[in-house]
Amino acid sequence: MSKDLKSFLKAVENEIVYVKHPVDQRYELNAYVDAYEKLKKYPVLYFNNVNGKVVVTNLFASIFRMGKALDCDKCDIPSIANKFFELSQKELNPKEVPDSNFDINTEDLSGLPHIVHNELDGGPYIDSGLAILKDPDTGALNMGIYRHQIFDDKHLGILTDPGHDAQYIIEKYKQMGKPVPITISIGHHPAVYFAAVSRPKGIGGELNMAGGFLQEPLEITYSNDLDLPYLTRSEIVIEGLIEDPSYLVKEGPFGEWPKYYSGTQMTPVITVKRVRSRHDSVYLDIAAAYRDHLNLGVNLPHLAAVYNYVKSVSPYVKNIRFGYDFAPLLYIQIKKVNEGDAKRAALAALSSEIAIRVVIVVDEDVDIYNDEEVMWAVLTRASRETSFTIIPEVIGNILNPANYSIEGSPRTLDNKIIIDATKPISKFPPVARAPQHLVSKILNELNA
Repeated sequence: MSKDLKSFLKAVENEIVYVKHPVDQRYELNAYVDAYEKLKKYPVLYFNNVNGKVVVTNLFASIFRMGKALDCDKCDIPSIANKFFELSQKELNPKEVPDSNFDINTEDLSGLPHIVHNELDGGPYIDSGLAILKDPDTGALNMGIYRHQIFDDKHLGILTDPGHDAQYIIEKYKQMGKPVPITISIGHHPAVYFAAVSRPKGIGGELNMAGGFLQEPLEITYSNDLDLPYLTRSEIVIEGLIEDPSYLVKEGPFGEWPKYYSGTQMTPVITVKRVRSRHDSVYLDIAAAYRDHLNLGVNLPHLAAVYNYVKSVSPYVKNIRFGYDFAPLLYIQIKKVNEGDAKRAALAALSSEIAIRVVIVVDEDVDIYNDEEVMWAVLTRASRETSFTIIPEVIGNILNPANYSIEGSPRTLDNKIIIDATKPISKFPPVARAPQHLVSKILNELNA
């Protein structure tokens, strides 16, 4: 059986919380997510009635649930990172199928739930769409996730970051004076989303990468009206045209992954031509500005890339984790052999991902899944002047409000910090702990 959103929901049934009463599409979905996060819980939230529609959110909130999506036998960060990297190299060509079995066809967005995520958002947004565009020069198909403000039932925005392939493609059509065909597929297996946030070389390749992550060819169906495919096993498909790529309108604000609002932006406008769905379609939403958003857009793909790069530079690295599950803070666990190993690993991490601002390196006896234990290591082991390094004027993530500029240049600069919280190789007091084999034995008894 081919993999899709519903097959994955069955696989994680024990992690789903069902909300059966009606829920307001304005703010209430994210309010549920917020409430569960305050309880340190990250279930899949399944809403039976959001403006009359079934909506699922918080699917990506657990990094270990994402390990299940990759069929990891062991869902720890090194295993997930290795599996992510391994499957990203096993590309499979998409499989074209003629029939997508959608039984509802409309010409506007009135059948969608129109979700407003956070209090100051500029309006309802689709933030889980898998958008496909075609390079007009090469025919390469690009798939990515962008934010789409719903202006009315016939019109959507599409905001792309500078440097994204979609921006290059739209610019090419603009120079040619031609409209831009686009399909947006909503709701699929998480593995397809992993491909959409990955960065294959050149324009295109995400559909092939999705096949690798799924471990089976991704099924696509070509639109009757556009020379462009959509994802056959998705829950909902929007087909449209950016009729005039030079025509821009204001969109936003919108709550982004750093948990701040980005300001208003200028965006091209998609005119909706067709919306396909099924009588039992499940609308997948991403809880914008919460862990669901951060894990998919930053944590999972970047963790895998950072781990593999840092490990290639420093083989003594044992594990990594984003501190408090927030990408700008990275913990590295290392078996230090030489003085300088910790800083070398930290510099490799900073060069591998611009979103990282602070790197804390700890010894292998420190549990990096316990934030308190990492802070204990900082407070008791980072004692030398050389334990703290500040690197000014390094490029940072454009969405981070802490970025700064110099002499009117774009606000892209950041200061990076390295904290070496490892013990010196020379003599250091031993840690006072009960024998760990006894602790393990008691834990097994308590968990029995």
